[in-house]
Amino acid sequence: MLPNVDDIGRFALFLDLDGTVAEIAERPEAVQVDAATIELLGALRRAAGDALAVVSGRDIAVIDALLSPLRLPVAGVHGLQRRDAAGRMHGAAAAGGDLDSVFRFITAEIGGEEGVVVERKTGAVALHYRLRPELEEKCRAIAERAARERPDLEILPGKKVFEIRLQGADKGDVIEAFSKEAPFRGRMPIFAGDDVTDEVAFSAVNALGGLSIKVGRSATLARYRAADLRELHRWLADLARASQAERAR
Repeated sequence: MLPNVDDIGRFALFLDLDGTVAEIAERPEAVQVDAATIELLGALRRAAGDALAVVSGRDIAVIDALLSPLRLPVAGVHGLQRRDAAGRMHGAAAAGGDLDSVFRFITAEIGGEEGVVVERKTGAVALHYRLRPELEEKCRAIAERAARERPDLEILPGKKVFEIRLQGADKGDVIEAFSKEAPFRGRMPIFAGDDVTDEVAFSAVNALGGLSIKVGRSATLARYRAADLRELHRWLADLARASQAERAR
């Protein structure tokens, strides 16, 4: 069940990307955001007085390319990167050089396996096995070996992916940071996400008295739920239309 929101202007919206804004694809580079979704995000930004941000595991540069021509406040790599509403960068935006050996190790161990994708990010390496779900335990073991002896690294399991990431801010941390800044400050946060990596954001939003929304049916800390991305988008479109109708009065 999704919450009843009568005035989106009182809220700040935070949205995950893959599985929430865009459908998940078999390979990360195949994900696209269609024109209707871009238009919806633009309408939501206007309705929320610009208090709309994307909080994703993707690099900020990739998020910008997917959402073009929109350029939103955004957090990337699960919180390692953050660009605020004024365009200022925060966090480990230039991190990543220390992961060359991790990328080489994972590529040597399993990069040649058909259906497996080793993705280099800023401050992280993602090992995707969506096309080979039977390789989950092998991928887990490789990720654990890659992070061994590196106290500065952590492993984030997700939907058919293991991410080896430099330790730093998480999705909950960046939502809290946004919430202290204009135009998000003083508004009740709404966060929607679909993956286990979104649970820290649900926890943070719950603590702030906001509305946490899980997309999908797995166990969650979120207090509300959308069955799938399409149901969430219908709800978001209703919020945008209600705001437009209110302004037209």
